[in-house]
Amino acid sequence: MTDLAPIPPTLHLRTLGDAVVTVNGQPLVWPARSAEDLLWYLHAHPGGAYRADLLADLWGLEDTPAAANRFRVALHRLRATLGRADAVSEVRGRYTLHPDLLAASDTAALQTALQAASLARTDAEREAVLRRALACVEGEYLPQVRSDWVEEARAGWRVARVRVYVALATLHCARRECPLATQALTRAVQADPLIGEDHHQRLMTCLAQTHGRFEAVEHYRRYRRYLREEVGDTPMPDTVAIAERLKAGELLCREAELERGQARG
Repeated sequence: MTDLAPIPPTLHLRTLGDAVVTVNGQPLVWPARSAEDLLWYLHAHPGGAYRADLLADLWGLEDTPAAANRFRVALHRLRATLGRADAVSEVRGRYTLHPDLLAASDTAALQTALQAASLARTDAEREAVLRRALACVEGEYLPQVRSDWVEEARAGWRVARVRVYVALATLHCARRECPLATQALTRAVQADPLIGEDHHQRLMTCLAQTHGRFEAVEHYRRYRRYLREEVGDTPMPDTVAIAERLKAGELLCREAELERGQARG
């Protein structure tokens, strides 16, 4: 009788809304914070990073022999905890996370879903793929990390989340599914208030259709206040014009107006 090879453990890296590594569905216990910090840093830098940058960003250290030894210990613990000697590789001084580990993360699933949505042949197929993408999106990237080094990656994944919500809203708008479009657009502007102003305009008109003009105007006022206090700017004239029309009780549909404009063009 032939002995069966052991089934390798299934690793999963959750980074959106939480920062957790699971092995066969169970949260991984880290022997040291430095090993976990190193994992998330390398995940946020898939192209790799030099040791000097790692030491400075993670621990505020110069690349001295003592700091290099601390890095080697963290690297050893990371590989041992994940059970993979190849978890991190070094090529010409750059340290990178193994592609298998990057592929085992929720961000990889989100990327795959966005790519599949762009290739979908029907609206129903595109919506199904986008819904799968949303299943990967639970919040900000590595929310527990409070360091400058994460901000660029965090902004990039925030853009990806917003793309999913906007794409879903566009599908629902085209089918005149106003409540679903409103829900998707609301989540988009919550994720990124500085999303394009046309999306705020569309949300205002959707809110008027689904929740009434008072809710639509209130969103406009919140947006105007946000621009003034956080950006030092004001809404565009056509946004103001839409708000005034909504105040007057006019029910607008941005999708219908865009279609009429295209027809006249």
